[in-house]
Amino acid sequence: MKLIGLRLCEHDSNVSYYDGETVRYFKSERVYDVKHHGYSDLHSWKKDFKDIFGDDPEDADEIAIVIDPWVHGLPTDNEEFFPAIKYPAVSDNCWRVNHHYAHVLSTFKEKGLHIVIDGFGDENNSWSVFRNGEVVDRGYCDADGSIGCEMIKAGKLLNIKAGCDLDIAGKLMGLQSYGTYMDEYARILPRTMHNIRRIFEESRYKAFERDMFGTLGISKLNWMRTVHEHMGNVLLDFFNEYIYHDEDVISYTGGCAQNVIWNTKLKKKYRNLSIPPHCADEGLSLGALEFLRRKNNIDPFVVEYHQQDIAAETKPSDMTLAKVAHALAEGKIVGWYQGHGEIGPRALGNRSILMNPYIDDAKKKINMIKKREGYRPFGASILEGYQKRILDTDIQNPHMLYVGDIAAPGLESITHVDGTCRYQTVTQENESYYKLLQVLEFPILLNTSMNLAGKPIMSKPENFPKGLDMVVVGNDISVL
Repeated sequence: MKLIGLRLCEHDSNVSYYDGETVRYFKSERVYDVKHHGYSDLHSWKKDFKDIFGDDPEDADEIAIVIDPWVHGLPTDNEEFFPAIKYPAVSDNCWRVNHHYAHVLSTFKEKGLHIVIDGFGDENNSWSVFRNGEVVDRGYCDADGSIGCEMIKAGKLLNIKAGCDLDIAGKLMGLQSYGTYMDEYARILPRTMHNIRRIFEESRYKAFERDMFGTLGISKLNWMRTVHEHMGNVLLDFFNEYIYHDEDVISYTGGCAQNVIWNTKLKKKYRNLSIPPHCADEGLSLGALEFLRRKNNIDPFVVEYHQQDIAAETKPSDMTLAKVAHALAEGKIVGWYQGHGEIGPRALGNRSILMNPYIDDAKKKINMIKKREGYRPFGASILEGYQKRILDTDIQNPHMLYVGDIAAPGLESITHVDGTCRYQTVTQENESYYKLLQVLEFPILLNTSMNLAGKPIMSKPENFPKGLDMVVVGNDISVL
C-alpha cells in the first residue's frame, strides 16, 4: 500500500511518503532554497514528488493532508472537524487531518498526554490538550490569545528583523536574556493560558513603568525578559493541570515547543517529557501519514528523521577524522556534510558548521560567515558521557531542544549572556559525528547549521558558505 502525507500551507510545506516498505520525507524549502517555502497551489508538489521519490503520486492508494484552505482559495466554512474529513478538493482518495491532531500523530505515540501549542491551527485553535488521542481541552486565539502570535508581536516591538515573521520568536528568545527580570511586574501578570494576550500586553507594562519609575523609564528588554520567564511558569502550571501522576508519558509539539528555555523548565519538572525534532509544522506531513497508517491498520513505521536530499555517498575514514580533528584544534572552521540532512530546524552533525569552542573569538568568526545578529547564541555538540564535565545538567538532549548551565571555563563562544548553552548530546547512533568527537582532545564542538541567516539548511554539496577553511563531504576533504 502506498500512502502520502502532505502539509500544503503558506509556509513550511513538507511531504512524507510510505512506499509500502519505508517512509521518506522532504521539506520544500530545501528543494527551492527558500526558507519556510510553501506551495501556492495544490499541484506543483507532484512534480517534486516524482523527481525526489521516483514514483508517480497518482499511484498512491490514499493521501492525507494538513492544509490552510484560504491560501488555495478553498472554502473555510468547515473548520470544526475532528479528527479528519474527506477532502475531494485535492483528490478523491484524500483526507484532511486536523492540524493539532496531526501534531499529536507526528510523535508516533498512541498513548499518554499530548500538548500542542503554536500560533494557531484550524479554526484559530492556539493550543490543544489530548489524552490517548482524544481532545481534553482547547484554547483559541480570539478568546485565549496565542503564545506564537504574541511572541512575534513582541519581537517587532523590540525591532527584531526577519525575512519571515516565523523566525522572530526564536530571535526574541535569545534577545530577552539581556534584560533583567522584574519580580514586581511578574506578580501583576495573569498566570493562566486563558489570558495570554494580557500577559504580553504592552500597555500594562507602560502603566507599570510609569507608576514605578515615573519619567525615568526602564528597558523594553526588562519587560520582555519578565514576560518570557513568566510565560514559562504559566506553562509549568498549565501542564500540571492535566498530569495525573509522575509516570505520565507527556508529548509536546507545535511551534512553541522550539523554545529551549521553556522546554528546559518543563523537562526539569516532568522528566517523561518528549519533544520530537520536527515539533513545528515540518512534522505535519508525518502526522498525516501516521493517520493513514492507523486508518489502514498497517504495522508501525520505522522512521529515520532525515531529508530525502542529496546525501554524502561515503563516510569519513579514520584518516579523514584525524585530519579534521587537527584542523579544528588549530582553530579552523569546518563545513561538515554527512549522510542525509536532518528533519527539523537544528543541524545535528549532518549539515553543520563546526569550530573549536575554546577559540577566543570563535563566535565572532562564525558570525562573519553566518551573518547573524551578535546577540544570538551558538549551540554546541558534546560527546555522550562528557556532558556533566561541561554542563550543570544531566538531561539527555539529542535534538538540541533544551539548555544547560555552562560549568566549565573557557567556553565563552557557546555561553549565552544568561550562562546557558543550547547543547546536543551526541550518541553512537550518529556514527560519523560521534567518531569525530571521540578523536578530539576535548569532545565538544561549536555546532551551527550549514546555512546563512535567512536561508534554509543546505541540501546539496555545493555553494558552501564563504569563509569556511575546510569542507568535508563524506570522506572527501576540500581545503578552501
